[in-house]
Amino acid sequence: MKEMNPIIDTFLIRLHERLEQYETTDPEIIAELKNILKLWPEVPSSGKLPSPQGSPVAKYLDIALSLGDTGSESSLAAAIRPLAPFLHWTFGYPPHPLHPNLESQVSFTQIIGPDDLGMADRLLIGLTLLAPETFYPAHMHPAVEIYIPIGGIGIWSKGNEQPTAKAPGTMILHQSGIVHTTASKLDPVLALYIWRGDLITSSKFITD
Repeated sequence: MKEMNPIIDTFLIRLHERLEQYETTDPEIIAELKNILKLWPEVPSSGKLPSPQGSPVAKYLDIALSLGDTGSESSLAAAIRPLAPFLHWTFGYPPHPLHPNLESQVSFTQIIGPDDLGMADRLLIGLTLLAPETFYPAHMHPAVEIYIPIGGIGIWSKGNEQPTAKAPGTMILHQSGIVHTTASKLDPVLALYIWRGDLITSSKFITD
């Protein structure tokens, strides 16, 4: 695990810097960033041994990171790249009645958490990856979530708001229980997520 420690540490240093330096006038995002920074893990490099696992979507990771290399989140893209060989990609949802092939279009990997590559008890930090031309349908969870787009331009919606294109350089806040969606166009979309609050209850699809 010693060889993983510098990689995890660098990733968390870059992410911490990004959260501290992010400029916004949105009071909800400002408040949530303060909440996250108060809970920041003190000993991040004491997690479990890597158990890499691929997925049909993981083949798009390098493309998505390359899209991020020249964008506003280039430092985060550079910090994520050395983690790529160690990531455990999963889907985790039951089959969706209207989108039966989502497992081959959407995938997730958790990097920081109670039982992940880096250990933290009160935050989950990981990546969401969408294949090109993918719709990640309406879902919700009790945890408060910040998303940081890393590579690719996604179409994001939440609650009753109209879907909006979000490029790297922005942050997206999903408050507890709000329904939200994401979609990709011709390029894959890679986004970093941070969960705070209820870390036990899983996300679920809203199919009504």
